[in-house]
Amino acid sequence: MSGLAATIEATALETPGVVGLYRAGSTVVKIISAATDRLAPEEDTVSRVVVTETDEGAEVELAIAVGSSLGAVEIAQAVRDRVRELFAADGRSVFIRLTVVHVTGDR
Repeated sequence: MSGLAATIEATALETPGVVGLYRAGSTVVKIISAATDRLAPEEDTVSRVVVTETDEGAEVELAIAVGSSLGAVEIAQAVRDRVRELFAADGRSVFIRLTVVHVTGDR
């Protein structure tokens, strides 16, 4: 897993209201990730976040599970803002594709 993807994962998980992350990306990406997990299950090689570098900056895909005590929209906006701050610190732009996959009772 790249350092940037790991940082984005940690940032999302530290956001109040986020209770989990799911693998983001297309079905093909998810199948490849699952196969990689089977080949090297002990290694931390697969990120639940997809980061694609572009000429303009980066594209980030992530899928979150949120708790029910806060609104899903507010939680998603907080995650988006925190990820943007990571890139803004380096003067880079970022396009974020954020999906709320699951809303659950808080843990």
